[in-house]
Amino acid sequence: MTAVTSSFPVRRQDFEFDEVPRHWVANDPFMTHLFNALSALFPDGERFFVASVRAVREKIEDPQLQKDIGAFIGQEAMHAKEHGNFNAGAIKEGFDIPRLEGWTRKFLAVAELPFFKNDKVHLAATVALEHFTGILSAQLLKREDLVEQIDPSMRDLWAWHCIEENEHKAVAFDTFEKIYGKDVASYALRMGIMALATALIMVAIHAFVIELMREDKQLTNIKSWAKGLNSLWGRRGIFSAIVPEYLDYFKPSFHPWDHDTNLLLARWRKKTGMQS
Repeated sequence: MTAVTSSFPVRRQDFEFDEVPRHWVANDPFMTHLFNALSALFPDGERFFVASVRAVREKIEDPQLQKDIGAFIGQEAMHAKEHGNFNAGAIKEGFDIPRLEGWTRKFLAVAELPFFKNDKVHLAATVALEHFTGILSAQLLKREDLVEQIDPSMRDLWAWHCIEENEHKAVAFDTFEKIYGKDVASYALRMGIMALATALIMVAIHAFVIELMREDKQLTNIKSWAKGLNSLWGRRGIFSAIVPEYLDYFKPSFHPWDHDTNLLLARWRKKTGMQS
């Protein structure tokens, strides 16, 4: 009998952040603080994802999905660890990352309000945010021009994270559907939670960037703001580009692997020498 193995590996990492420049994306404050803002969201966000899946894991009987849940937990725990280590290093540059991590916990505190405090809602939130991080990560991998602007001291961290977000992008979704099904109530819950999660994540990202720009004394750097906002929301902007894939989530028949990123992942694993 062939033993069941996970569909993707857990890669143990131990990145060094001792020589990261102050403005490590394109030597630009806004773009650097966009990534710093995302990193401030990750440790507590990833731990929330792990907790929401772990809370319902015992209800899954499918051995393949069980193995993938284990690998999902391993990957997300490693993401939380590595971004936590980077965030600690960013403090040395004078940025109050612990304050922003505190803001992250306040955003996540919505999940503890009476209506939202149950396993189904928490898992639905994880499904929604995993879709967002999956398509955003894929977009970054597609934009090699942007990846090349990331300082080499940080490039491997982000390539690794983006690859793994796409490897496990369907685990929470499949777990939700296995347990709660595809009925109208479950679909409506997922859609409502996605709308709320989108509003919160957009507010959080932009608020974090503003705060980091303030701490960096760059609030009046009009050139950086113009370039950065165009990189987000312009014709070829990172966020603009993911809108169609984001909207696909609202189709009743949607599945994360409708966006097939296997070839993209294979190319990046080869490029980075990462095990598959």
